[in-house]
Amino acid sequence: MSRQQDLLARLTALRSKVTVKADEYAVRSSVVLSRIVFVGLLLLPLLQPNTFYIVRAGRLTSTPEVELHARLEVAPLAPSASPGATITADAPTAGKKTDAPPANKTADGSGPNLPAATNPGQSLPAVPPQGEASTKPVPPDKQSAPAWTDAEIAAAKEDCAKLLGKITVVTEELPPVREGVCGAPAPRLLKSVGESKVKIEPPATLNCQMIAGLNSWITDKLQAAAKKNFSSSVVGVVAESYSCRNRYGLARAPISEHALMNAIDVSGFILENGKVIRVARNWGPTADQIKRAQKSNSAAANDEKPKFQLAASKLGAHDLAKKSDDKEKDDPKHKDDDKKKPASPEELKEEQDKQAMSAFLHQAHDGACEVFDTVLGPDTNDAHHDHLHLDMKERKRHLTLCE
Repeated sequence: MSRQQDLLARLTALRSKVTVKADEYAVRSSVVLSRIVFVGLLLLPLLQPNTFYIVRAGRLTSTPEVELHARLEVAPLAPSASPGATITADAPTAGKKTDAPPANKTADGSGPNLPAATNPGQSLPAVPPQGEASTKPVPPDKQSAPAWTDAEIAAAKEDCAKLLGKITVVTEELPPVREGVCGAPAPRLLKSVGESKVKIEPPATLNCQMIAGLNSWITDKLQAAAKKNFSSSVVGVVAESYSCRNRYGLARAPISEHALMNAIDVSGFILENGKVIRVARNWGPTADQIKRAQKSNSAAANDEKPKFQLAASKLGAHDLAKKSDDKEKDDPKHKDDDKKKPASPEELKEEQDKQAMSAFLHQAHDGACEVFDTVLGPDTNDAHHDHLHLDMKERKRHLTLCE
């Protein structure tokens, strides 16, 4: 036998031996594993729950009890607040009125949510530090913004000269205001409007675009409506203007036009004859109130219809008509109607005054829609039940909002 054949025979014998050994090891391992599984199944009822942990994604997950304990004991880091220091949303009270339509109206997006200030006047970072949870947005007056440049101030003053140069208004020049992201580069304190010097009470802090708009509205629209309804003229306008806040005073809302000195909330008017007209009291029923009343009347009529049909089916038409007449005669209300006196001249005058004041306010609202880019009133929502919101917010495609 040659050397190569001898080597090949040895390799074949070795392979056969290794195969036999591997088979024997596999059988032994299988027997051992089977015994382990069998013993584990026998011991499983005797072991406590959650004895074995499960490994997922390369890490060991803890038992439910441990996870719950961790959530209760370890809380995420959050910015601390000093005792007594709170950030409250502006409510529709004196000096701080709501100014924008509800969420379903078109509005610009709001900025990022940032942590609240820990102390009054404390500066805040534009972005919260890593590892610190952002729980409250920063109010507009606490947000950081660059100061007005000389070029911006000069341009704003030049616009004021153009807008106010040909109209009669009494204003006081104010220094540039930068309160967080609020303010304007060339604000003015408006005291009166027009040749008749209609007073703005209290004086309003506005930009010159709003002042020019108020002059047009009061001179051309309000005075005409007052003379038509009362044969008198407007001598005073009660309003609120600058307020550094978001819309509706909400923490998470776009910034208000009031914060930019670009809006005013008018709540009342004073006439030369001494009459005071308030939006809250003299507007009359709103559109929502009218709709609710119509629905209520419609529902009541639908409820009465089946009752009438049932009565008509049981009685003849003659009997039904006779019964109805007898019921009306016996009704105390109809007896009172017979004795009811006609309205006195004072009552008639009071009703006429109500109608005239409501008509004046609606005409003032409609006239404002021809001057301002945004006009919101009691028909908009409950937040505007007591004032007219007017602003000069620019929108895409020069669209205006009149409600």
